[in-house]
Amino acid sequence: MVRRILIVSYLLLHTSYVAFAQHPAPKPGPQPSPGAGIAVDSLHLVEKSTDSLLKLDSIDRALRLAEERRFERTHQLATQREIDLTNDGKPEVLRISGYVTKKIDDTKLTFTIKSGKKVLFEDSWLAKGYFDTIDHLPDSIKLKRLRTIVTVFFANENFAVVDSDDFRDIMKRVDVDELQPNSRETTELFHEPRVMFSVFHSRDYWYGLLWDPKKNRFVKAWKN
Repeated sequence: MVRRILIVSYLLLHTSYVAFAQHPAPKPGPQPSPGAGIAVDSLHLVEKSTDSLLKLDSIDRALRLAEERRFERTHQLATQREIDLTNDGKPEVLRISGYVTKKIDDTKLTFTIKSGKKVLFEDSWLAKGYFDTIDHLPDSIKLKRLRTIVTVFFANENFAVVDSDDFRDIMKRVDVDELQPNSRETTELFHEPRVMFSVFHSRDYWYGLLWDPKKNRFVKAWKN
């Protein structure tokens, strides 16, 4: 499962965004008279179109433009997601954010999990961990990749519902962190399935995070 998560996330991190094609505006000119037998394709008239996919495309472009303007103004990268990780019926707010510095490697990212105003978990790291030093990438490319990483940080592929059998299988491929695979504590923890989030801390460090109701905190189940 972890291997699949790593592969999917790696592919996501190397995905380039492709700009949507703009629909050309109709050129001014004389309009066909009634009965001329000329039909106007509404797909090329965004403001008049009733096609739901085209409207969604327009909304998506507007959101991207708004995000670009916000980034140019604040230089902040941020994304968040609400999901119930503690199994209390109320979603926690997972957020990653950071302000881009002049040197991309020095950008600090902070990952938090909050329940209301209470911080249940927090971790932070520098962006340089996402880039291989032998690549010698310009900051423009690093920024593009960093923005992609932040955008997909809470993708569905990084969450999994894990039971005791799943956890034992995972631990064959990763290193132990806070949970021993065959301990009594782990057995009690997985008496019911748990939602686990795989945190992409850097190229060389991932860890699995899940809620331990007995300890009343998040624990790092594994690392690699």
